[in-house]
Amino acid sequence: MDQMSELPQSLNDPTERVVFLFKAIQKIYKDQLYKKSRQFGFTGPQIGLIIGLHKNPFSTLNDMSEWLGLSKSTVSGIVDRLVRQGIVIREVPEDNRRIVKLSLSPEFQKNNIIKDFMNEFITEIFRDLSNEDLDKITIGLELLFELVKRAEK
Repeated sequence: MDQMSELPQSLNDPTERVVFLFKAIQKIYKDQLYKKSRQFGFTGPQIGLIIGLHKNPFSTLNDMSEWLGLSKSTVSGIVDRLVRQGIVIREVPEDNRRIVKLSLSPEFQKNNIIKDFMNEFITEIFRDLSNEDLDKITIGLELLFELVKRAEK
């Protein structure tokens, strides 16, 4: 692969290479997602919150603060703007009036271009890939997944 020549020479240790590659892939993916989101008028933190709520519907402000790594007051401001735009809904559960659950509005979910982009981006990357190479990637990712799951116990 030509991209492998772009790896820093100091990454001779296979573990360091895995960590480097994992972070580099995440950064490229996140950068592309943020670039696309800006075309639709969203900031990076806004799209981060939208993705967080897409993956974890009915999260609290505290949950989203942890997800984004931002203060609750900052996340509250982001939520306020997205509520005004009709993208996020705040709900106070009947059984616990002290918390506020956040979710994406049904209208936004129906027209969620960001989710479509995430899927298209991955599909486009794999479009010209041979089945053999796709199998190699899948096997490697499944192995990594198993190792990470085992370490979490």
